[in-house]
Amino acid sequence: MQTSKSAEMMAQFENFIPPSAYVIRDGKEAKIDAKLIVPGDVVLVKGGENIPCDIVIFKSNEMKVNNASLTGESEDILIDLDMNPAEFILETKNSAFFGTMCTAGSGSGICIRIGDSTVIGQIANLAESAESAETPLSIEIERFIKIISTVAIFLGVTFFIFGIIYEYDIITNLVFAIGIIVANVPEGLLATVTVSLALTAQRMAGKMVLVKNLESVETLGSTSCICSDKTGTLTQNRMTVSHLYVNRRVLDASTNL
Repeated sequence: MQTSKSAEMMAQFENFIPPSAYVIRDGKEAKIDAKLIVPGDVVLVKGGENIPCDIVIFKSNEMKVNNASLTGESEDILIDLDMNPAEFILETKNSAFFGTMCTAGSGSGICIRIGDSTVIGQIANLAESAESAETPLSIEIERFIKIISTVAIFLGVTFFIFGIIYEYDIITNLVFAIGIIVANVPEGLLATVTVSLALTAQRMAGKMVLVKNLESVETLGSTSCICSDKTGTLTQNRMTVSHLYVNRRVLDASTNL
């Protein structure tokens, strides 16, 4: 149930993709499916609409965009056409990105990126390509299973050999050995681990924390240090330590003096 709730929540992110968009082609305004937009199209955006692709705005009528889904910044950003060029595209004031929303005004821009080439598409690709390491719980469970399997097979083979020595029927010995091996299987282990993780995820859901993968609950429980910063860190790609707590004292380590 917890997994299905997480899947339903993640499915809502598909609403970031608008079903259609207005573009100008051959000097005429047309409404097309958002998936048919190509780089070079002139895209028209109005207040309340989601941005269908990465665009560079060249005409703005008090247009404001909300980049909370991309950068975490909750405040609306006013599109500024009179500004100096920036080295990083996220720092420009006349760009709008796929997955964000136009909250006020309207504007026109040229499509520069679509699909996986967009900023949010590149982030999604990096997230999918990230290697997932085994959690401490999965390592311990695998170790426990190996020990139990070794003991079960050893006992099964041992009693099978004793049965042959005492000249019992071969079929009876085989069934008895299989029964010993099966009896050593911890059948309640799977249910116990799954229920424990599900209950923890449900408790976290009550605190407004969405758990997409149940194993991440155990990983979070083994975390000893969490580094965080205010919103805007993703746009600047910088993180510095400002204060340290050592020996019950707070030390100022700020570099922005």
